[in-house]
Amino acid sequence: MQILFIRHGEPDYSLVTNKGFIGHGQDMAQLTENGKKQALLAAMDERLIGTELILSSPYTRALQTAAIISRYCDIEINVEIDLHEWLPDLSHAFTSIESKKDMFKLFLKNKGTCPIDSPVRYEEYQSMFNRVNACLQRYLSYKKIAVVTHSLVISAFCYPSSTPWGGIEVFEFDNKLKWNGWLE
Repeated sequence: MQILFIRHGEPDYSLVTNKGFIGHGQDMAQLTENGKKQALLAAMDERLIGTELILSSPYTRALQTAAIISRYCDIEINVEIDLHEWLPDLSHAFTSIESKKDMFKLFLKNKGTCPIDSPVRYEEYQSMFNRVNACLQRYLSYKKIAVVTHSLVISAFCYPSSTPWGGIEVFEFDNKLKWNGWLE
């Protein structure tokens, strides 16, 4: 199966920050005007021709991106909870984008593993890969799908990846896919 991994458009965290949302409340951030344009540009990409289904992360920025692509391309969307972004705090209590960035620094320092003595429990890279891989396995009956998700999720499959907002990575997926470990 061919997967077109699409990174959501640029998000605007100001509204959720101003409302004092923490943890998953931060994931309600919508797209900026530029993010909407990025999603529309992705929708116009010829590589989407023949796409049978769009799968989307449940986070607002991904859903909004998927909706723009769906409307433009007339492709159905399925929301898949397991396509969500990497979890920076398994207690879901992080309080700001800055604290999320600090947790990501720990994640990078520890090469995607979470040591026993870590000050915060975050999702390990292999666990994220396994979660997303299991989700995608359910769609092997399709020949070509688009998956609107997040940069770190995409990087677990398309490494090295520095997918820009609204960018597309093409990946050949099969049921024999295995975790390859942390990649430098």
